[in-house]
Amino acid sequence: MPVWFFLLIVCVTGTLATISQEIVWLANPDVRASKPADNAERLSFARILEEINRVEPETIVQSISRPQEDHFALTVRASYPDDTSPTLYVNPYTGAIQGVSPQFDFRQFTRALHGWWLVPFTNGFSWGWYLVSLMGLPMLASLITGLVVYKKFWRGFLKPTLRFNQGARIFWGISIDYRVSGRSGSSPSSPSLACGF
Repeated sequence: MPVWFFLLIVCVTGTLATISQEIVWLANPDVRASKPADNAERLSFARILEEINRVEPETIVQSISRPQEDHFALTVRASYPDDTSPTLYVNPYTGAIQGVSPQFDFRQFTRALHGWWLVPFTNGFSWGWYLVSLMGLPMLASLITGLVVYKKFWRGFLKPTLRFNQGARIFWGISIDYRVSGRSGSSPSSPSLACGF
């Protein structure tokens, strides 16, 4: 497999991993924390424990995690007398158990695919993790060559000059700098720009 394709997959899976929690929120209604009323307040952890114990008295709550966003349900790690330890989705406004989290969901899948290419850990390490880590070197080389090719980049970076009052042609000509886009040898009116080369 060529290095560029491997790097592409690492970057795409990294992008998916950053938004995987939101994708799970869209796909699974149990993850959503819907307010019963517009003025509803979040319950305290003590009140949530009371609600869980009222509905399922045999549940032993090990931990409660509150996500950063208000529209996500709480994740409660629990255990039962039959030695099962599920992760529950609990509504932070009502304390109702909305569902059970799967053992390996889309969020964990994308992070595992991005982090170590789903290569299993043997003898305490995964060679997939080292392979993904090595992709940092071509990315670092790409950054350095970009800075070398774009001479005195800090001038445009520290003093951006977008000229709104001089027309669309001037504005877009400066906004889309031809040196950054790799078209340093062509002028804005050259035919190569129209063809995308």
